[in-house]
Amino acid sequence: MEILDNRGKRIVEKMPWTEEELFSHVKAGNKNAFEQLYRDHSGGIYCNLRRMTRDDELAKEILQDVFTKVWEKKAALNIDKPFQFYLFRMAQNSVTSFYRSIKRDKKMLENLQLLASEITHQPIETIKTGVEEELLLQAVDCLSPRRKKIFILCKLEGKSYEEVSKILGISVSTIGDHIVKGTKTIKHQLMKSKQFSSFQAFQC
Repeated sequence: MEILDNRGKRIVEKMPWTEEELFSHVKAGNKNAFEQLYRDHSGGIYCNLRRMTRDDELAKEILQDVFTKVWEKKAALNIDKPFQFYLFRMAQNSVTSFYRSIKRDKKMLENLQLLASEITHQPIETIKTGVEEELLLQAVDCLSPRRKKIFILCKLEGKSYEEVSKILGISVSTIGDHIVKGTKTIKHQLMKSKQFSSFQAFQC
């Protein structure tokens, strides 16, 4: 069967390859070997992903992501177990990362809504999802890099002053000072925005 090596040269090799040969060819950048890898293992990996996610589209998306990562990192591949085991582990890690990001994003959204409520002195139920939150993020982005990092860690990620103190190596009182001054700056930025429906609530 005629195939191409990683430099695009046409060569003739015997197919199908053994697992060891397949790994070697994929690592060298052989697209034909990669296609065989996909044919051999994508079905089984998809079934496992479908079982883990219970979502066809999500399973397909993660499947493509797994094989894309394999191809992108092919030169660094170092597999001491069967390809199927390696791919399954990658798929499992991808699913775990996906749900962690969902959980993290949900928590950050809740913290963002709470922050908007605190700054505007309005019940959290009245905060409009999307509009005020986007304006609030833009205001946070106006802070200095150091203050912005502290504000995000404390107010959006929900870390305590003590935790942030250890992460950044600064005192708790310094963190408190940054939060107070950062909040004032954010209020000022929001007061300048006509789109922020509740900005009059904290003009004083």
